[in-house]
Amino acid sequence: MSRIDHARANARDRMARQGVERIDDFDLPAAFRAPPKRRASKAGLRAELEAATAKITRIVRCQGCGHAATVALPPARVGARLRCSKCGELAR
Repeated sequence: MSRIDHARANARDRMARQGVERIDDFDLPAAFRAPPKRRASKAGLRAELEAATAKITRIVRCQGCGHAATVALPPARVGARLRCSKCGELAR
């Protein structure tokens, strides 16, 4: 008796059942493909992360009670409208 390669037999049965299509037929011609993307260096990614998470210090003054405070904000929140922690009014 000979041994049966079950993985090969299963692959053959699957191909007979589902059919086989060439992947090359569905691919774009080489002239239309985009060049492969280069992976960014770790140092560049670290610098980008540090710049994104850097805190920006801003002095905020309340229009209602006159309270002033120094606030550290991430760059994404620099233009945000803030409320006074004392009276709850909008600060400028």
